[in-house]
Amino acid sequence: MKKILFFGLGSIGARHVKVLQKLFKFDIYAFRSDRDKPKNHLGIPEVHQWSEIRRIQPDVAFITNPTSMHMETAIQCAKEGMHLFIEKPLDFQIKHLSQLLKIISRKRISTYVAYVLRFHPVIRQLKKYVQHHKFLHMRVMTSSYLPSWTPTRNHLERYSARARMGGGVIYDLSHELDYTEYILGKVKKIQGKFGQRSNVTADAEDYADMLVETARGPANIHINFLSHKKQRMIQMDFQDKYVEGDILGNSVVEYRAGKVIKKYHFTDGLDACFEKQCRYFFAHIKDHRMMNDVFEASHL
Repeated sequence: MKKILFFGLGSIGARHVKVLQKLFKFDIYAFRSDRDKPKNHLGIPEVHQWSEIRRIQPDVAFITNPTSMHMETAIQCAKEGMHLFIEKPLDFQIKHLSQLLKIISRKRISTYVAYVLRFHPVIRQLKKYVQHHKFLHMRVMTSSYLPSWTPTRNHLERYSARARMGGGVIYDLSHELDYTEYILGKVKKIQGKFGQRSNVTADAEDYADMLVETARGPANIHINFLSHKKQRMIQMDFQDKYVEGDILGNSVVEYRAGKVIKKYHFTDGLDACFEKQCRYFFAHIKDHRMMNDVFEASHL
C-alpha cells in the first residue's frame, strides 16, 4: 500500500485527494505547517514537522500548494526519496531547478507535472488530426473573468492575482502552452506581449498574446483573465479541412469549403480527465522518465 503526502489542500489539492480516494486504497496524509489552523475538511491525518514525515516515510508527494512554493517543496521531498506529482506549473522561478534535477537523477525519482488537459478528449482528438493531416496553422483563444472564479472570496487575495506568488495569466493558464506543445511538438520560439489592463489582478499580468513556433508549425495564443466571456477554443487549419475544438463544450467540429462535414461530442468531463491523469501517473511511477516529467516540463 502506498503512502501519499499532500502539500496544499486548496481546491485543486482537495480534488486530487477525492480522485485518489475513489481510485485507490492509499494512506493519505496532509502536511500543515500551522498547528493552530482548523483541521482539514477531508478528514485526512495531518503532520506538522519533517520528523513526523520521516517516520511515515511517504512514497509519493502531491505538491499542490501555491506556485511560489513548488520548487522548495519538491527539493525537500526529493531529498527524502519521494516520487513527485507537481501541480502545474513547475514553478515561476528556475534558480533551484538544477539542484532538483540532480537529486531526481541521483535517486532515480519519478516525476510528473500535472497538465490535466493532456487527458481531455478534445485535445486528444486534435492531436490525432495532426498525425494524419497536413497541418498549417493553429489559433487558441482562452478567456475568463478572474473575479467569477471564487465569487464568495475577494479575488485579489488569490495567488492568481499576485505576481510574487506565481500568479498572472501566463502561469495560471499555462495549460494553453502545454497542450500546444503536446499537439504540435516542441516549442522552438515564443514572441508576444503581455500586461495588466484591468483591476482583476493586484499586480500580475491579466492578458497575453503569443506567437509560437513549434516543430509542426505556427500557433497564435491569446489568454486573459479580464473577459466576461468564458471560452477555451482551438481553431486549426489543415490543407484539406478546418477543425474547431471547444474544450468547455466538449466538442470538435470539422469544416470543408465552409460546410460542416463531421461533429464529435464527448461525454467525459473534467472529473474523468483527472481520473485518467491519476491512473497514468501511478501506472508509470516506476518509469524513470514518464510523460511531462520535470525534465520535459523544464525543456531540458
